[in-house]
Amino acid sequence: MSPGSDSRPRPASQAEHAFDLLERKLVTLELAPGSVVSEGYLIERLGLGRTPVREAIQRLAQQDLIRVMPRKGLLIVPIERTELLQVLEVRKGLERLVVRLAALNARDDQRSRLSAIARTLATSHEDFETFLKLDRETDRRLDECAGNRFAAAAVAPLRTHCRRFWYASRHRLRLADAIAAHSAMIRLVARRDSVGAQKASDTVIALNERLAAEIE
Repeated sequence: MSPGSDSRPRPASQAEHAFDLLERKLVTLELAPGSVVSEGYLIERLGLGRTPVREAIQRLAQQDLIRVMPRKGLLIVPIERTELLQVLEVRKGLERLVVRLAALNARDDQRSRLSAIARTLATSHEDFETFLKLDRETDRRLDECAGNRFAAAAVAPLRTHCRRFWYASRHRLRLADAIAAHSAMIRLVARRDSVGAQKASDTVIALNERLAAEIE
């Protein structure tokens, strides 16, 4: 470490904080798909300044979760079957890359943390909110293990689209199947089985595809 350097994690910026809060409201449908809101409304709901909220809106617009309509407001992008299937088509290849790299590159301590997540998932008793939280934690851990920041940046918005869809479909989702598929994938990564982990990742995507096919 060079003199004066600090390895401690830096606190999130106001823009990052605004992004996390806004993303959460999108995923949990607090901002309903198809609704139109104003920038001022989001600033009030988040309790943050205009600049960080505007930066968060711009990021989410780039991810096609919000569409900026000049002089009309902000459209919360609807959940549509065709677009979701396209998201899944791209996500499938990226997730296969991430889990393969994670299985090959993870350190022993990282593998232990993944195994712990798998155990917690298996005992979550089909609690959807717990599942959603662990799903996000799994993605973060897999990205860390994989060590490819470009893959992580590319797949992140696709995961958000899928989480929002899962939340919207939570009453149709067979959560036990989703938990089993995620747990299997995580355990295979922890065991250094890159081929098995990729197949398990495909199973996770297939669950999404089947649900998406049911959208009218």
